[in-house]
Amino acid sequence: MNNNEFYLADAIDIIEEVLAGGGEFRMYPKGTSMLPLLVQGEDSVILRRRKGIPAKKHDIIFYRRDNGQFILHRVLKVCPDDSYILCGDNQTLLEPNIRSEQIIGYVSGIYKKDRLLSTTSFSFRVYMIFWMWMPYRRMFLFIKRCFRFLKRRIGQRGKHRQ
Repeated sequence: MNNNEFYLADAIDIIEEVLAGGGEFRMYPKGTSMLPLLVQGEDSVILRRRKGIPAKKHDIIFYRRDNGQFILHRVLKVCPDDSYILCGDNQTLLEPNIRSEQIIGYVSGIYKKDRLLSTTSFSFRVYMIFWMWMPYRRMFLFIKRCFRFLKRRIGQRGKHRQ
C-alpha cells in the first residue's frame, strides 16, 4: 500500500459521517466491474447520500455486502419488496436482494481523468442507452472473452514451436 491509499474498512466510519452530514466524498474505485465507464487508476466518483429518496433504476450505488465487502455497482431493478438487483457494467451476473440499509452512498458525479462527466450529459445518456441494454452487453462481453481465449491459445502455440 502506498501513501495515497487506504483500506475502506479503516475509513468507512469517516466516509459515512461525511455523507450523513450532507457532504460528499471523492473515491477512486478499484477493479474492472464498472468498465468501460470507470477505469481503475484514472477515474473517480463523487459519493453523496440522498435522504429519504430510494435508489432508482440505473443509479450507481456504493454499498456493503453482507460479507463486509464494499462494492460500486448499478441498480438494474427495484423490486416490489424495496430490495434491489445490481450488476457491474462489465458483468452479466446479477446480484439480487440488496437492501436499502446496505447502501452507503450514491454516485452523483464521475470524473473521467480530471474532467467531470455529468450524468445528464448527451454522452452519458448515449452510454446508458447503448451499454445498459443487457442482450447487447452480454453479446459484447462473450465476444471479448472469445478473443481473449483465442489470443492466449495462439500465444501458447507460438511458445511450443520455438
